[in-house]
Amino acid sequence: MPETPNYYSVKVNLRDEANMVYTMVSAIIDPVEIKSVKFEGVSCTSPLSLLPVRSTFQDFYNRMQRVIYKGEQQKNITKSLQELLKTKFGSESFLEEILHYMDHNLTDRLDFVFSEIHKRTAGNSEPKVEIHFELIDPNEMTKTTVDEEEIAKKEAPPVTPVPQASGFLIPADKQIVQFKFQLSPVNGVPLVELKAGDNVYVRLVPGDSITDSIINTLELKEDSGAIKQIPAKIVNISNNKNFSEVVIKINEQIYGKIIEEENSVKIKTTDSSQGAANIMNSVASPTAKISKSKQNPNLAADESFHLMPYIIMLVVLAIGMMTIFVIL
Repeated sequence: MPETPNYYSVKVNLRDEANMVYTMVSAIIDPVEIKSVKFEGVSCTSPLSLLPVRSTFQDFYNRMQRVIYKGEQQKNITKSLQELLKTKFGSESFLEEILHYMDHNLTDRLDFVFSEIHKRTAGNSEPKVEIHFELIDPNEMTKTTVDEEEIAKKEAPPVTPVPQASGFLIPADKQIVQFKFQLSPVNGVPLVELKAGDNVYVRLVPGDSITDSIINTLELKEDSGAIKQIPAKIVNISNNKNFSEVVIKINEQIYGKIIEEENSVKIKTTDSSQGAANIMNSVASPTAKISKSKQNPNLAADESFHLMPYIIMLVVLAIGMMTIFVIL
């Protein structure tokens, strides 16, 4: 074996179409010291992850790291592969064997060596093996021809715009509840067609202390556990391409705010033949309960007024009986 300051760069692709396992292995070997300088291996499910074997060692290494980073590797097979490579490339006898094959250009023997490695990690099969090895200057170990960062940028999903606030501020002294719209796929109005002043139906969504308290106060929870729908008025709506921001008012003290990302949904609105929903005295309004409680004293007074004649008659009768008793 000729002594040389150069390193052997080895790149291997193994295509196991039957088991859909595609493996990349690369290594830098010092033929003088008979030791491995650096090595890596990974198995994945897509042949698109493989690079041409004539790529540089660093290209191979970067691609394998990217596959691992993205979680595209077959974890169990890759773990077994890396453990076996650690054993093999740490063995002087193994390194002497493959150095001998490379020195004499015995590519078929190299194919066999790496096929056996594949069988021990991915199962008994006959993968198609592609190998390229060459002598390189140690300074060329980090040479790259593939820009992985540029590839990652091209593969990155489009950025979804973050919903921006409309600028409408709910008064600080109001209570804000969580809610969802009551949908009506057949007769409803598309959210994008609604405007401030329109009346819709909503359901409060329990989960936070304020909303839970309102649900209990207004007795919106049915025996089955379902939350009753209630009318509300849209006080502000801001439509964008991919979402709508809506502020509703249930009564003078209770508001709600939601960002609806599906702004094509159809919302159930109040029946136009019945006129607009009476927000202040709706089932959702504490004002209705207060008004009702205020009516009770008047009702009691009316009932007392109707009983007065009977009371007077009883008093007169009692006086008459007492008079007769005294005379006798």
